[in-house]
Amino acid sequence: MRRYLINNLTRAIGIAFVYTAVFLYAIIFNNPTGWLLFFFLLFLLLLDILTLLPSLKKIKVHSIEKTIYRVHQSSNIQVELFRYRPTLLPIPTLLVFLSENSATNSHYLGLYSGQRKDLAFEWRPSQRGIFQELSFVLVSTDLFRFFSKQYVVRATGPFVIMPTLQIDVAEQLYHQLVNSMVTFTTPFGNQTFSIRNFRNYQVGDPFNLVDWKLSGKRNELIVKEYEHEAETETYFVFYGLAHEKFEELVSIYYSFIHFVEHKLSFQQTILADIPDAALKEFTMATVAPLSQECALPSYSNKKLVIFTPCKTPQLAEQLNHLEKTNELCLITFEEGALAFLWKDQISSLHKGGPIFEN
Repeated sequence: MRRYLINNLTRAIGIAFVYTAVFLYAIIFNNPTGWLLFFFLLFLLLLDILTLLPSLKKIKVHSIEKTIYRVHQSSNIQVELFRYRPTLLPIPTLLVFLSENSATNSHYLGLYSGQRKDLAFEWRPSQRGIFQELSFVLVSTDLFRFFSKQYVVRATGPFVIMPTLQIDVAEQLYHQLVNSMVTFTTPFGNQTFSIRNFRNYQVGDPFNLVDWKLSGKRNELIVKEYEHEAETETYFVFYGLAHEKFEELVSIYYSFIHFVEHKLSFQQTILADIPDAALKEFTMATVAPLSQECALPSYSNKKLVIFTPCKTPQLAEQLNHLEKTNELCLITFEEGALAFLWKDQISSLHKGGPIFEN
């Protein structure tokens, strides 16, 4: 805004200097040529100022699509520009751009009088959330582009901005879970040594399940079926403690859920401050850190994957209690690096690189 005012002031001073020089020339030499030139320039100036009169306040900008955007990810935003009533005089040049972007990502409209225009802008949101308004800047100029004026118009939303999507990190976490928790991708508990049933061999059965002694007696392949522990469920828990890594963890958790949602069956629990009016599908756009630590739910016989930005003494005590009746792993930050804690093992996950054991 300050730069805009300085540019206008500089132009005004330059024009005033030219008109003063012509006026002084007409007075000093007092000839028809000087006065004709002065009045001709004065006429042009008045005509030019007249083209700057159309108001920008009645120009509207409406969003014409409902799209989910992501932080630090470029997306196209489609809007419609219009005026309910056409202007008496057309605007010689109208510049439209997003207030968050530079004027390089803009649209120039010549001789605009209020007609409907569909415009597309490249938008790279800087923070997540659900915003009800998005600001656009309108800049109009006079016929000779000596002067300009601007007005900020707000397009109504909602504009949903989700966290950054980090598929590479999510994929590495998924493979680490599969490698560490043998039953992570299966809906059943660990196999026991109790034989539940004998049946005929079927194509695809592992040969280590064949009871060779019984098969020899019956002269056909017989397979042993073992009892399993009670069916277990996979739970992903986001424990949103206040920490400098909170935003980064929100992005990682959101990316991980996005990656596994079509790969396995699971349930999730989000422990964070969430606005009452927030829709469930947009929870990760609005979550805020917990104002104080809270208790984890009392899970039993579950596969728990807990995401938290840091491990506090109170949380450590709860995790020790849950480990007695659940398979549990913790994903958190250790010394600034993303860490995977499973039983007595700690693995560090480096973004864009491999996972290695400490």
